[in-house]
Amino acid sequence: MKVLIIGSGGFLGKNLLNYLLDQNIDVIGCSSTEHHGICADTGLLSSQFSIPPDTHTVIYLSQSPYYRQVPEMAEHLLNVNVVSAVKVAEIARRANVKHFIYTSTGNVYAPSFAPLSEDAPINRNNWYALSKIHAEESLSLFRNDFDVTIMRLFGVYGTGQTDKLIPNLFNTVLQRRKVFVDRNSIDANDIDGLRISLINVVDLVKIFLQCITSSNLNSYLLNISSHEVVSIRHITKLISQALDLPVDIEISDKYRQSSLIANIQLLQATFNPVFTPIEKGIQNMAVQYKVLK
Repeated sequence: MKVLIIGSGGFLGKNLLNYLLDQNIDVIGCSSTEHHGICADTGLLSSQFSIPPDTHTVIYLSQSPYYRQVPEMAEHLLNVNVVSAVKVAEIARRANVKHFIYTSTGNVYAPSFAPLSEDAPINRNNWYALSKIHAEESLSLFRNDFDVTIMRLFGVYGTGQTDKLIPNLFNTVLQRRKVFVDRNSIDANDIDGLRISLINVVDLVKIFLQCITSSNLNSYLLNISSHEVVSIRHITKLISQALDLPVDIEISDKYRQSSLIANIQLLQATFNPVFTPIEKGIQNMAVQYKVLK
């Protein structure tokens, strides 16, 4: 089985490429650093892009780095997340690819404190979410040509990651700065900050493999997360313990209007994955930070 990964140079892409190689999968990577991939400047797919013969599965991981810089960089965001993804899918159709996997996000859902299932209301009032929704809906139109799987990822983390929630919290603790947790707008007793679902990249790549090799997926849309729900306060305390450093957690004057919790009943019924406990995941990440103490 031959697999092509678009976006193999990123954190998830590198982990997935290496894992599939270890599993003796014939895998090819394509990243924005290559002239035949997605242009880093425009977000558009190169005219030189092609899909190798006999490719079974295409995995589209590419993400615009400008998701926070909107509307100024909205064109780049839409080019990477939508236009180039659809272009790759069309080339995949002509190449007789059997399976197309697109990584979306749990951020497509409308704000809610309740766990979010795949049929929960979505949010079109956010550039990043809207770009992913457009891609999901566009790619679903290829389902008569090949199998399409949309993976809505929640809180991916792991060793080697940078500039995301958990690495940023590690750096905050290392630098002896305060961590602020927001209040809950509907529950005065909740002073632990945002509650979220997370998944360790080690577990995520295994789910990708199951998705690639499965011959009878019952749903094309899946929330991807572990079963644990954790708060910013809890994560911060785990980091503090793992680094053996004190941390000052302060309640802010801000009120959060939602959580970001995944309902993963469908994922569990489909793949029955095994998850790394958040405490173990934090301990594993701490190794790379302890040398900075």
